Amino acid sequence: MKHRHINITENEWSAAVVHSIWERGLEEDICALIREVKINAKAADAVRRAIPLSGVYGWPKFFRLYLEKVYGE
Repeated sequence: MKHRHINITENEWSAAVVHSIWERGLEEDICALIREVKINAKAADAVRRAIPLSGVYGWPKFFRLYLEKVYGE
């Protein structure tokens, strides 16, 4: 996904990138984030930081549960 208002380089993850995906991403963007969180600690950390700050319906709760399942947190 192209982030119109965020300039990112490869493997640069921030809460803002996660919010952008949750708010504007397509299904394939969400699926890519799910895969990335499973294999990439930086992406998982960005999701952890984004969860309490997000007002998006559904995705923060899903990813909190997913992190618990994958990382046992």
